[in-house]
Amino acid sequence: MYDKIAERKAIRTVRRKKIQDLLAVLFFLLLLPYTCSVLSGIRQEEAVETFGNGQTGTDAANETFILWEKENGTWKLTEEEFLIGALAASMPAEYRTETLKAQAVILRSICYAKKENDGKLLWEDCQLECLETQQRRTLWGEDFEENEARFQKAVKETDKMVLTYENQLISPPFFRLSAGKTRSGAEIFGEERIVWCHSVECADDQQAELFLQEKEISRSSFIKKLAEAGMVLPDAGAKVVLTRDSAGYVVSVQCSDSQMEGEKFRRLFDLPSSCFFLKEEGGKIILQTKGIGHGLGFDQYSADLLAAEGKSYEELLNYFFAGTSLEKME
Repeated sequence: MYDKIAERKAIRTVRRKKIQDLLAVLFFLLLLPYTCSVLSGIRQEEAVETFGNGQTGTDAANETFILWEKENGTWKLTEEEFLIGALAASMPAEYRTETLKAQAVILRSICYAKKENDGKLLWEDCQLECLETQQRRTLWGEDFEENEARFQKAVKETDKMVLTYENQLISPPFFRLSAGKTRSGAEIFGEERIVWCHSVECADDQQAELFLQEKEISRSSFIKKLAEAGMVLPDAGAKVVLTRDSAGYVVSVQCSDSQMEGEKFRRLFDLPSSCFFLKEEGGKIILQTKGIGHGLGFDQYSADLLAAEGKSYEELLNYFFAGTSLEKME
C-alpha cells in the first residue's frame, strides 16, 4: 500500500516537472525576438560611429571625419584624433614641435586632397598609417602624457592649415632621411607634374646614425628574387646597371634586356632607401643604402635640424615645397 502511494506521488512529480519545462520553453520562445533585439542592439552599440574623444555621430556632424573599417564595424575618427595618430605613426616623438607642425600640415593636406565632397574619407584612401591611443601609450610608455600633449598641440595649432599650389590642394610626399639632397619631382615624373617638389640640399643628413646601412644576400637568392620579379640575369658575368637621378637615387635597374624601376627593386629586397649600391664579394651580393625613404619631398630629419636653428613650420614647408601656399580651409 505504501509503495503504491509513493509511486503515484513520483508520477505526479514527474508530470509537474515536464509541465514546468514546457512552460519554460514556451516562455523562452515568446521572449526570443526581444532577446535577439537586445543582443543586436548591444552589437550595434559596439560598432556605432565612435570618435576618439568619446563623441558620437550627432555631436560632431560638421566635423571632417575618417571612416575606419574594423572587425566590429565602421568607426569614425575626428580629423584631429586621426591626425594625432597619423603623426605618431609617421614621425619620431623626440622631434621638435615645429617639425611636428609641418608634418601635421602635410598629413592634413593629403587627407583633404582625398576627401569626398560630403567630408567623408576612408582610412585606406589616404594611405596613411594611424596609431590608436592605446598603441601610442604602448609605444611611448612613461612619456605618453608628455608626447600626447605635444602631438595634440601640433595638430591644434595648425588647425585647417593645408598646402596648395596654384589654388589646388596637393598631397605632399615625405620621408625620414635623405641621401644628401632631396629629389626633384619634375625630374622623376615630368615637367608638368609635382613641379613644386624641388631638389634641395640636406648635407647634414650624412651625419645621421642610420645614414649608411648594408644588407647581404647570397648570389643565388639574389638571382632567384629577380627572376621571380620577371628580371632574368642571362649569365654569371652579366652586369647590373643602375641609372640614377641628379640626387643619386636609383631610377632603374637594368641587366641586358631586362629592366626594373628603382622603387620596385627597393621593395623587392626590402631596402631602407631608394639610394642603393650593389657589389659582390665572396659569392654574396652586398646592398648598401644611403638615407631612409624614397627621397622625395619633406625630409623629416633635415627639417628637424632646421627647426633646431629656430625655423618655424611655415619656413620648413617653404624650404622643401617652394612655390606652394599655406592656406586655412574653411
